[in-house]
Amino acid sequence: MVQATTTEMMQDLADLGEYFWAGEAEIATTFLQALHQPEDHVLWLMHQCLRELRGTGLLLRPGTRTQWFIDNVMAGLPDAETSDGRDALEYGLHQMLEEFTHYRKYADILESITGGPVRMADLEALHLPSDDRLEALRARLLSENPDLANLTFSFAEGGGAGIFYAGAVLQTEDPLLLRIKAAGKEIYNEEVGHYDHNADGVGIAIESGQDFDSLKAMIIEVCQERLRMRAEMHGITISEERIQEITNRQIEPLKPHVIA
Repeated sequence: MVQATTTEMMQDLADLGEYFWAGEAEIATTFLQALHQPEDHVLWLMHQCLRELRGTGLLLRPGTRTQWFIDNVMAGLPDAETSDGRDALEYGLHQMLEEFTHYRKYADILESITGGPVRMADLEALHLPSDDRLEALRARLLSENPDLANLTFSFAEGGGAGIFYAGAVLQTEDPLLLRIKAAGKEIYNEEVGHYDHNADGVGIAIESGQDFDSLKAMIIEVCQERLRMRAEMHGITISEERIQEITNRQIEPLKPHVIA
């Protein structure tokens, strides 16, 4: 390590992320605190349902934990033959179950609003301009530096549970919002324990101060696009000026903590 220890780099990244996680929470809070009819919540709930399933690959997506597990099963479960492999399999299964449970919490709320089932075809038909931008950004960064890009997207995945935090701290007596609050609190408290793993691999991938600067630049670019995505999925806008303010840390950081 040329300019910093692994521990120092991981702390630097954690500090950076907390401002963007706060930005995602701010966007969700802006929406949730406004007056809405129940049907106004359908769009963001559907998008979050999609993200819970697609992120792990429970809805087909290349290179996900689910695809890796399926490939392992089809190959005769070779990873189950070693202690490290069993650890990886158990962790992957736990992650898939957790993400499906998160999906179910929001799907149950969505179903109570629409009165109908949550159809996978409807979720997969959802499309935002930010989806194209994020996929194009992913492809470009992977072509530039696969190791740093994979670390970047692993770090940014979930946005520090910012939107769950926004739900968890709602002050409301509205029955629907209380359900959203309960779901947000439970999911946030589960996700908060994962933060220590957000920068896993930094000690292996980073060989120089220049590498670390490149990684941070990638993370900033991805997290800025995630802010636009969160605004779009809630049907609101965020100004480029506010995105820059958040990037410049003009927001109270979202420090990970369990909500009682």
